[in-house]
Amino acid sequence: MPERLMCTAPKSRKTARSGPRSCEPRRLRMLGRRCGQRPHAAFKKPSSRGDALRSAAFDRSTRHGRRMADAVATPDAPLYRWRFGSCEFDESRLELHVAGALATIEHKPLQVLALLLRHAGEVVTKHELFDAVWAGRVTVDHVLATAVGKLRRAIGDEAGVEIRTVPRIGYRLSGTVERIAAGRRLASELALAAGQRVPSREHFRLDRQLGRTAGNEIWLARHVKTGERRVYKFALDGERLAALKREATLSRVLRQGLGERDDLVRVIDWNFHAEPFFLESAYAGRNLIDWAAEEPALLDGSAAERVAFFVRIAQAVAAAHGVGVLHKDLKPANVLVEADGTVGWQVRLTDFGSGRLLDPDRLAALGITALGLTLSAHDVAADARSGTLAYLAPELFDGRSPTVQSDVYALGVLLYQLLVGDLRRPLAPGWERDVGDPLLAEDIALATDGAPERRLGSVSELVDRLRRLDARRAEQRRVEAAEARAHAALAALDRARARRPWIGIALAVLAGGFALSAWLYRSADRARLEAERASARSAAIQAFLNEDVLGGANPELAEVPAETSIADLIDRASAGLAERFADAPLTEAGVHEALASTYRGLARHQSALDHLARAEALYMAQLGRTDPASLRVRYAQVPLLAVLGRPEDAAAVLEAADRDAGPLLDADGESALKAALAHGAYHLYRLQAEPMYAAFATADRLQRTVAPQNAALARHIRTSLADAELRLGRSAEAERRVRALREDPLLAASRSGRVQAAADHLLLARILRQQGRHADALNEARDGLDAYEATLGPDHRTTLVALSTVASIHAELEQCAPALEAAREVVERMRRIGPTDSPTLLIEVGNLGYKEYYCGATEQGMAHVREAERALRERYGAEHGAAQNFRFFLAQALTQNGDHAAALEQLDGLSPDALQAGGGSAGWRERLDATRGVVLARLGRRAEGVALLQTSRDALERSGADEEMLEEIGQLLAEFQQP
Repeated sequence: MPERLMCTAPKSRKTARSGPRSCEPRRLRMLGRRCGQRPHAAFKKPSSRGDALRSAAFDRSTRHGRRMADAVATPDAPLYRWRFGSCEFDESRLELHVAGALATIEHKPLQVLALLLRHAGEVVTKHELFDAVWAGRVTVDHVLATAVGKLRRAIGDEAGVEIRTVPRIGYRLSGTVERIAAGRRLASELALAAGQRVPSREHFRLDRQLGRTAGNEIWLARHVKTGERRVYKFALDGERLAALKREATLSRVLRQGLGERDDLVRVIDWNFHAEPFFLESAYAGRNLIDWAAEEPALLDGSAAERVAFFVRIAQAVAAAHGVGVLHKDLKPANVLVEADGTVGWQVRLTDFGSGRLLDPDRLAALGITALGLTLSAHDVAADARSGTLAYLAPELFDGRSPTVQSDVYALGVLLYQLLVGDLRRPLAPGWERDVGDPLLAEDIALATDGAPERRLGSVSELVDRLRRLDARRAEQRRVEAAEARAHAALAALDRARARRPWIGIALAVLAGGFALSAWLYRSADRARLEAERASARSAAIQAFLNEDVLGGANPELAEVPAETSIADLIDRASAGLAERFADAPLTEAGVHEALASTYRGLARHQSALDHLARAEALYMAQLGRTDPASLRVRYAQVPLLAVLGRPEDAAAVLEAADRDAGPLLDADGESALKAALAHGAYHLYRLQAEPMYAAFATADRLQRTVAPQNAALARHIRTSLADAELRLGRSAEAERRVRALREDPLLAASRSGRVQAAADHLLLARILRQQGRHADALNEARDGLDAYEATLGPDHRTTLVALSTVASIHAELEQCAPALEAAREVVERMRRIGPTDSPTLLIEVGNLGYKEYYCGATEQGMAHVREAERALRERYGAEHGAAQNFRFFLAQALTQNGDHAAALEQLDGLSPDALQAGGGSAGWRERLDATRGVVLARLGRRAEGVALLQTSRDALERSGADEEMLEEIGQLLAEFQQP
């Protein structure tokens, strides 16, 4: 796992409120102001813990208590829809629509909006907002300003209302708002008919009823002008509303987890606030039963065509399972088919109204309200059996909870029906005779086993077996031929036994040999090549560990010095690999690949790279450049080359592997997954946040299909996504992702290991630190550091990165002694273990410089920052995120010291995107404009400087993200605009 690199963004705290301010630059002053003036808001920190931390634990006035009791919606309180200008805010769903479009915004800003709307025209104090929205949470001032800024951006200038800042007090929402009570369940019956307009969808007219189920009517409607078709599922009464809400919620989970997919019906909108309640979906074709009746080509076609058709259905189910969604009502009526110009017929899965989430806590991580997913104890048993009887797994009739295996069972029934050409035939005793093909009968039997623990473990496993049918049939023929030869030989020997009595011995030996051959054919899942290769590799690695590694550690068998380490034992044992596996090059390659993984875990990156290079040579010689095994070990070299300070070599290996992979990169397979991981790691070490996020998002999608049970890989990918989100300034999203990981039982630390759990602690510490929650961040960082020291050792590179995080948080808390001690220890240890041009080491040298400068050792600090900036720029390019952060720091320091010309030189070429990737915090464009404006004004170019300061001020006013910086820019403008 690559180390998480984070260049500490240059920041400072306000000076103490009492006593004279020191002219010694322990903190950079604001935008180059003279000693004794206020520090630069771009580096601002809370003036003290007492000023910054907010808690719901202190008392408020009677008026404040009354207002909050009225403002915060309790479970029994009425909820409202609010309209203002072109905006509509639904308090019950926490959804804001602007000009008809759903605004993408987190829950906290929307809760702030709800409070402001309930007190429109009144001043709502910061204390009231903190207590109502962040009740019980320790936080800092700027989270409220950030939330208000997000609201202002979402609402825009045409909303008819304005959120005004009341300096040092709070906020007031001004303008005209309309309040509408949220709808309640109504008892009236529907009276829908063709030709009617769809209620609340005036541009669509009902065309015909597509179906009716218990409690629902499904209608096709057309747009009156364009003819666009949509499907509306109406609840006949309020009792069916929960199912519609559940389907809407699960559709959002699927869309956020998988993106837009052609094999899932797209839910467009819904109406849950007034009768008739409905769900609005894109038209996706006819259901499978109706389509098959009118288009008999599928059921009249070959078994291979029907299997291929089924695989497309199963892939959609597997994708849903990959994001934790069970369907629970799989049947032909919920499979839609539509003509498609590219694939002939497009299959789509629909109706998740009976569905369920494997992990309901994921909704919070995705920011989705749990509509329709809360069941009372009375409803649980009925919910488990809410599917269609013929497709319900037997365990559901016993009241057991549905699982992935429940959907596997339903798919097994559907596969049987497709193969026999009758979509209404039940799976009755003797069904095997109808299938004909023994391998397909075996697959159906494994999918529909009455005991879920003996059933296939996942839909992906069923898909894999079906995709390998041709290979499995070929192997079956080989087994049958071997058995036929054995029987023929045995018959011939039996005839000769009477003439030559010694033949009996040969008979026994030969019979045993043939029996062994037949057993070997069967033993590896009918002997597919991949299984043989994996089995041989596993056995060879086990023998190597037992005999060469562990045997080498036995003092009775070899001389073993007392100070011998695990790495030493592996070094000695691996020296004889070529001789041991001289006749088995593929097995030797597998052992080299396994050793590379071990060396990487021991932070022996060059040794890991050497073993991967040897594995690459062996795989290429035996299998060719484009074999997945060859590609796998080449992609594995990329992060090692990056951490060893060889970015050009990493880029060259990545480009060559991509070129050789060719069409494999477009398929959902192992090679595409390994490529995405390698690209993500490469961009991480280059601190390129946007492409890093894109690569790991691709890896996340592929992992859910290719390796859904690999908890360690899933955890690594999702923490990498959170890391990228942090670097993109999306710390709230990053925090939600990490906390969801912690609560996900499928990704528990017990399944993925203590090292991965430690990585979670460190990543969350960085997130909390960026949010200004330093006490919580320090606790998380210490927990992660302790876990790393216990598992990886004190000198492992990852442990040292964790120690650096602890040092940086101490610095944020103005605790210079522990901050400097830890930072110097990090640099010293990293220099000792090498390499000296590693980007990790260079960043830590610069981070040490920050701390030295802030703690009073200004010359030493500047020297270390210059050293790090120069080395990173020369080695990795001027656009490297950390190099850019260090240059910005130097520009600030030079401005503060009055060297404005040198400061301007440092500012040239700085990129807001690169700075954000290196430092993680947002608002870099405004900081750059403001800093450059001050420098230009100090150099006598006042008009240019004032224009940049005004640009920065205008951007900050629109966002509302940093009121103190806005105030100080105003002071500077007043100064520079004086005659």
